[in-house]
Amino acid sequence: MKIILKIIFKSLRQHMHSSALAVLSIAVSIAMLTAVISLREQTQSNFTRIGHGIDGVLGPKGSPLQIVLNAVYHIEETPGKIKWEYYKKVKQDPIVEIAVPFCSGHSYAGFRVNAIEEEFFSGFEYQPGKIFSFKESDGGAGRVFKENDEAVAGYEAAKALKLKLGSVFNPVCGVNAGDPVHNDVIKITGIMAPTGTPHDRAIYIPLKAFYTLSGHGGEVNAMALDEKYREISGAYIKIRRIRNGIMHPGVQDLKYNVNQSQSAQFVVPNEVLPRLFNIIGWIDSVLFIIAAAIAVMSALFLFSTLLGSINQRKRDIALIRFLGAPRRAVLGMVIGESLMISMAGLLAGLAAGHTVVYAAAIYINCETGVVFSASYVSCNEFFLVPAVISIAFLTSLVPAFNAYKIDIIKGLSHVS
Repeated sequence: MKIILKIIFKSLRQHMHSSALAVLSIAVSIAMLTAVISLREQTQSNFTRIGHGIDGVLGPKGSPLQIVLNAVYHIEETPGKIKWEYYKKVKQDPIVEIAVPFCSGHSYAGFRVNAIEEEFFSGFEYQPGKIFSFKESDGGAGRVFKENDEAVAGYEAAKALKLKLGSVFNPVCGVNAGDPVHNDVIKITGIMAPTGTPHDRAIYIPLKAFYTLSGHGGEVNAMALDEKYREISGAYIKIRRIRNGIMHPGVQDLKYNVNQSQSAQFVVPNEVLPRLFNIIGWIDSVLFIIAAAIAVMSALFLFSTLLGSINQRKRDIALIRFLGAPRRAVLGMVIGESLMISMAGLLAGLAAGHTVVYAAAIYINCETGVVFSASYVSCNEFFLVPAVISIAFLTSLVPAFNAYKIDIIKGLSHVS
């Protein structure tokens, strides 16, 4: 056994470059598969889970996806406005438990500044069963805003901008670089405990403060005085439950009636997001095909590497046969070498794949506030181990059979 292992390691050293390339090619395919599987599953799970806290979004006519991205993920601009009077009409529907209006379109240092009513923080869950908290024990601080010149910051926004209780800022009228800055000075009175959602990357001011910000002009200022002229970007809707947490069935009628009107539309985040995943699903397919193609090329490269090494090791193989090693030991030697190369590629690929996920998680969290985990292990990853072992075994069969047939006399006289 020791002799066989020595021969295997000797072969790996002699063919260091080709063996390293085989390991690298296997690692690349495994890394791609690991990263794609992990990111796809976490994307679908995390983004959909965030939408569970909001039953519906009342928004202007336009793209439902744009409304969800703007209202729930803070990564799009609003497609328009809706009338305050229509919002109040929807709010008065018997099946609506809570309706909280909001205005978007402002920012500060690259973070969205949204105007909203205080009820949002007490009436909505950012995830099922989890409410917003300002408790120090949860990682938060301070309290919800009460006056027009007060604001609360999400955990990540406060961390990135070094905002503390009492810090002040001037909101920007827009979300792009170079947009005008309001003269109004807003003071931070609260920092939300981390939620692992886009809310961590937002700053919230009172809705009534939005209409009184300097520089908005008389038309917007008039909205603060007369509801007849008031407009909002949308409203978060929470539907009443009937029993066992089941949403009131009348939500479909409400959605139909709103969508049939000329004033607004009712968007359900968890209906829109699956359609988004279906649209971009082809990206996963393309990456899987590329990874599979690399895996096939890796197997062929490993096959040629093993086949070439057998021709150069005829003397060594004949020698161990002369010393009494059975033919099955020769088979095991070739298969063992194939398994060593493949398992090295597998381990390197898994490490590289999760490193890619880690880098992607940092970027996604910075852009959206959604938390991904580099340590997330998909059940599908466990299938990679038997798959790699099977490929390594099948790839080594022909070279192993060639080694099996080597004649002792001819092999000892062979000069490599």
